Amino acid sequence: MLLSKGVISVAIILVSVLLVVRTSVASTNVPVDDDTYDVLLRLEAEGIIQSALLATRPLSRMEVARLILEAERNSEGKSPFIRQLIQSLKKRFRDERGGTKHISIEYIKPLDSVYVRYVYSDSNPQEIIYNNDGDNYREGFNTRFGLTSRGDLGRTSFFINPEVRYSDADTDIIMKRAYGILSFAGLEIELGKDSQWWGPGHHGSILLSNNPEPMQIVKITNPHPVLLPWVFRYLGPFNFTVFATELSKDRVVPKPYLWGMRFNFKPIPYFEIGLQRTALLGGEGRSEDLKTWWDSLTGMGENPAVDIAGDPEDIEAGDQRMGCDVKLTLPLKWQPLQLYAEAAGEDEAGGLPTKWAYLGGIYLPRILGLERVEFRAEYANTYLKNLPNVWYNHDIYRTGYRYKGRIIGHHMGTDSRDLFFEMSYSVPEINGWIKLSYDKEKHNLSNSTNPTKTESSVSARFDVGGGVSMEGRFVSGRLRNYEDLSDKESRINLMSFELSYIF
Repeated sequence: MLLSKGVISVAIILVSVLLVVRTSVASTNVPVDDDTYDVLLRLEAEGIIQSALLATRPLSRMEVARLILEAERNSEGKSPFIRQLIQSLKKRFRDERGGTKHISIEYIKPLDSVYVRYVYSDSNPQEIIYNNDGDNYREGFNTRFGLTSRGDLGRTSFFINPEVRYSDADTDIIMKRAYGILSFAGLEIELGKDSQWWGPGHHGSILLSNNPEPMQIVKITNPHPVLLPWVFRYLGPFNFTVFATELSKDRVVPKPYLWGMRFNFKPIPYFEIGLQRTALLGGEGRSEDLKTWWDSLTGMGENPAVDIAGDPEDIEAGDQRMGCDVKLTLPLKWQPLQLYAEAAGEDEAGGLPTKWAYLGGIYLPRILGLERVEFRAEYANTYLKNLPNVWYNHDIYRTGYRYKGRIIGHHMGTDSRDLFFEMSYSVPEINGWIKLSYDKEKHNLSNSTNPTKTESSVSARFDVGGGVSMEGRFVSGRLRNYEDLSDKESRINLMSFELSYIF
């Protein structure tokens, strides 16, 4: 079977990684929604960074420091604007600059940053909040106060992000993120609570995003891209990620396991490829033995025959998804651009994915001579004609591909289409930007009545000085056919303001 052969190939590649990786020090991650990735993507689209694998997030802080060095080497003769972008990154990652040669730079920062965020919504804002680590604001005033602490201790590192949340007279103290990392043989094993983002999409991702709350994971990855031996060297810089987690108890099938693996590589400097799989298996009352895990890994149990009684308890299949993505960078002098696409299958037929969802986009890092102006357009689809409500749903795992109520993949959910535009203006001198965006989502496309959301937003961020930064956002959403699928229209307005300090 094709998938079984694929598992053998995976094993060969992983062994190859162990043979060629260099000894490295542990480093904490850059959160998947951090502005750092926007700057790195800009430098990649301009051809200044060529070895980055940015479609798999998070990156480690040490990997970002390596990319900063690469950008410095390739920035000779570039505009002052580009050099200022690089300088802003150098200032942000000054703690890691001495460790880019894999030298242990040990430190503990009990307070790395503190922040306070105020959010006001004039009605229930659930339809216009997403990709925010599962934070559910309520109508009225919401306040968030948090801090981050981190340390790099040679072979180990840690990150802690407690947060106090106040919404509608309720106060909660949560641990938003908390994890430890151990470095060995050039690999890193991470244990704790963290978010991931798989794929080149900016507004959404088909299989894995930070739309839900960060999950408790065990993850193994190579933090720096490597060149594999033998014929695999033609893959170019290579990265892999494997993770597993146990989902929550309040599900139709309580406490199932979710696992995933992803491979990222660049056969040529301007073309990045990603291959990925995720699967649900086990849970209370269902098999979790080694054979079940092996069948999930190989895809052998995706479509088993139902027993004579039709008892779903006897079906050992999991809920599996497989996909791929590509990103093409064209660093043309007169107009650089990036084109990207992602596709994934909800089921398997003949050893290959089927029932596809897809996403595609274009990114212009500047518009002709306007190097401060960026533009992005992105389209995503989970609607399958004559197959209603397939994506993110399952006959056995009826809670679906969700974690604590949030879709783990693209926030629009099943049977939907999403069209997104964004234009931004960068001011790297003050580490700032202004963004204008428009988003339109249509849902329930298998039926005659389609709930539709249109959303417009404006946001801005800049450094005040002395480590203090400010960020504000206004979002206006218009909903039609959401209430009892009647032809009604409602509006949601949301305003947020954040003040942060980096030590």
